[in-house]
Amino acid sequence: MRLGSLTLAVVGVIAFPVSVFAGEQGFFAGLDVAGGAAFGSSSTTNGGAPFAGGGIVSNVKFGAVAGGGGHVGYQFDPAMSAFISYQYSQGDIGWDVAFPQVGAASRYEGTAISNAVLGNVAYELPLSDMTTLRTTAGLGVTFNTLSRVVETNKPAGEFLSDLASHTKVGAAAQIGLGLRRKIAPNIVAGLDGLVAYAGGFETGSTRNGNQGVTAINPYRIDDVWRATLSASIKVNF
Repeated sequence: MRLGSLTLAVVGVIAFPVSVFAGEQGFFAGLDVAGGAAFGSSSTTNGGAPFAGGGIVSNVKFGAVAGGGGHVGYQFDPAMSAFISYQYSQGDIGWDVAFPQVGAASRYEGTAISNAVLGNVAYELPLSDMTTLRTTAGLGVTFNTLSRVVETNKPAGEFLSDLASHTKVGAAAQIGLGLRRKIAPNIVAGLDGLVAYAGGFETGSTRNGNQGVTAINPYRIDDVWRATLSASIKVNF
């Protein structure tokens, strides 16, 4: 009898968190804010004006990344859900270019902007009657723009040109691990650590500066990754 009672009690403790979330099947929507860091490199060895003999990119550096977005989805059961998310992020970017054939070097600085749409799946494990551990994975498309890129001479720093903006479309992917905490009957707050592949960036094919408007070979930033911390609010309907 004691063993049976103990078994029922253990089952009840385990099942109780699940039962709390069991009534949450249905649609949901939410908002997100995020901040973090980005990393990337470049394989460009022929960038810039053709007469300069091909600019070689090095020392690619990203500043802090900040952004936000939203998501809408459906909770299938206490554990599984699927959702579509939109994410906007931006941060500073800079890189150096050497032109060995003409013995010159330039510094480029601008803004890297991403607009991404992803389809995601999530799986949640109950930690208590109010808290769950959530894992996510998503795939989608990103629209990456290099904007307001300014070229200056190295090492003196004189202005040389403004580069044309350009948007590059590519694949995006993301995985995450976080916590969800119910703060009201139909409102859940979240905190997630996210690692995302953000694709690549590319400048426009013209420069406007000390030689007027001239054509250039674009500069490419390859295989950008982001690590961010995201806070969210979700409303269940």
